[in-house]
Amino acid sequence: MDKMSECTHDCGSCSQKCGEAHSHGPEIARPHELSHIKKVIAVVSGKGGVGKSLVTSLMAVNAQRRGFKAAILDADITGPSIPKVFGIDEKAGATEDALFPCKSKNGISVMSLNLLVDNETDPVIWRGPVIAGAVTQFWTDVIWGDVDYM
Repeated sequence: MDKMSECTHDCGSCSQKCGEAHSHGPEIARPHELSHIKKVIAVVSGKGGVGKSLVTSLMAVNAQRRGFKAAILDADITGPSIPKVFGIDEKAGATEDALFPCKSKNGISVMSLNLLVDNETDPVIWRGPVIAGAVTQFWTDVIWGDVDYM
């Protein structure tokens, strides 16, 4: 057998020493070239109303109070509440090439669907691929700047 047929893709414990890293799944989208994000923390649940937005907001405020630069990418397309939590009323800025997050009063960068739509209370009826595309664009097209914790 050749090396590749024996490969488990666990390069950390591989005895083959093939000298090359392997792709371990789908290609991961890179953030905008002007974004420098150190750590990403995902707060997820398949159930609604369990406190994802509350936990996310509290973690961002705590990080900001400790002197870190915090940002929130609100991936809740059907019920985005993060801007409301922070009292953000303005719309996100945009150019042909990029989006710009809004800033909370305490300096937390926020991007959410309702910062882009005309009427934030209108329902958005999207399906999986469109939702995934919007969330990916929040990652790839937003200029987040320097972020310690997102």
